[in-house]
Amino acid sequence: MKLIVKSILYGLYFTKIFVKGYLPVVIYLVLSQFLIMKTQNILLVVLFFLGYLIVSIPIALNIFRNIISKEDLLNDYLYFFRQEYTGLFIKKIFYLLISIIIIYTAHIIVLSPLFPTDISQITIYLYILFMYMLYIYTRIMFILPAAAHNISKGLKDSYLISKGNSIKIYFSYIAIILPYLFINVAITSYAENSSNFGFFVIPVIIIQVFFTIVSSALIGYMYSDFYNKPKDITE
Repeated sequence: MKLIVKSILYGLYFTKIFVKGYLPVVIYLVLSQFLIMKTQNILLVVLFFLGYLIVSIPIALNIFRNIISKEDLLNDYLYFFRQEYTGLFIKKIFYLLISIIIIYTAHIIVLSPLFPTDISQITIYLYILFMYMLYIYTRIMFILPAAAHNISKGLKDSYLISKGNSIKIYFSYIAIILPYLFINVAITSYAENSSNFGFFVIPVIIIQVFFTIVSSALIGYMYSDFYNKPKDITE
């Protein structure tokens, strides 16, 4: 609980410091939201999601390097795209994304015979699988803060890093992501029944950016113990 509160407080502090950094992210999200609303194209949604992973990179890098290696926060968005470690960070983002997709697909294929034939009853199974996949993600996500320091780690390395603390890490991450999902879904559902849907775009975007900041801070704090103990992260 202490780590979650610490991450939220850090998020509030960061929003005041990194103004030039998250402003491009907000602009990107505003444009993408209105384009998606107009086209209602699922492919466009996927493309904008992938784009957000790139656009929000300076936020994550700034936070990781500040929390883990005590570097000063920089109010410079483009600075991070000029750094060598950013290339590795981008590679690890998509490596992690592809790995999660493959693992999720493999689980669905293996477990599909156990799913009920009634589609209405499958939802609960998919939710359970989603929660399990979040657990897998929290075991392998530490390749990102490592990459932020130009250290190339594999999924196995991250899995070993979180060994012994996996349950604590999982529930800490859940404590942040679930409220974000519930609030986001609630606002979106209400907005769909409103005549002024565009009005709700701004709060959704603010929540998404703040979640990006807080979740990055949480991961950074979790990894900082391992980063500052070289013997632990090289085993």
